[in-house]
Amino acid sequence: MASRKRGSRTRKRRGDPGQLNLFDAPVEEARARAKRAAPLRVKTKRLKAASVERSVAFSPQEAATYIGVTVSTLKSWRAKKIGPKWTHRGVRLICYFPEDLDAFLRRGPRGPDKS
Repeated sequence: MASRKRGSRTRKRRGDPGQLNLFDAPVEEARARAKRAAPLRVKTKRLKAASVERSVAFSPQEAATYIGVTVSTLKSWRAKKIGPKWTHRGVRLICYFPEDLDAFLRRGPRGPDKS
């Protein structure tokens, strides 16, 4: 078999050369588009929102480092319902607040029946 040469081939235009294709624009519109000036862009200053005091939430890794235990220990404490208070942020995201970790360090571990 003969090998075909790959590359860019130009298609011959069929039909009336004066007839517009679906994607062709009339010449007058093309000239008008070319002469149209670009719209002026004005830089707007972004307003800063008032700073809101939010408490920082620690991830389990950060909380474990903060109180000096491993992440698996925190996980075990959560399962046994002992240890520092924790909260859900979504389905699986768990976080600890620093004030809860400090309170846990001051009072020590709690039993599963105590809140």
